[in-house]
Amino acid sequence: MELTQQLKNNYREADLTEAELAMLEFAELLTIQPANVVEDDVNRLRAVGWQDEDIVDIVHQTAMYNYMVRVADGLGIELSENMQNAEVRDAEAVDTRVWGRKHREAVATAAGDD
Repeated sequence: MELTQQLKNNYREADLTEAELAMLEFAELLTIQPANVVEDDVNRLRAVGWQDEDIVDIVHQTAMYNYMVRVADGLGIELSENMQNAEVRDAEAVDTRVWGRKHREAVATAAGDD
């Protein structure tokens, strides 16, 4: 399976380096639970090889993407027909309900939120 399809299905199971996986997990945390980002999350990125300049780029890219999505949502901008068709086409492959589940379960278990 090509990497793009692996990423669509579940990035945690894609053929990624440890650094790439850590980056995507960080971006997901920053997107879904930004108030929960702590120094240990940044240190994990450093531990797998990301430099501070890289981390700043990761934060900026994640924030910019989230900003643009929220602006579009807030203004009621509809997806183009091509994008809507792609969403329908990929609905089975891109099941975002499972993205991050293992991470959320691990965090909840560690926090005692079983």
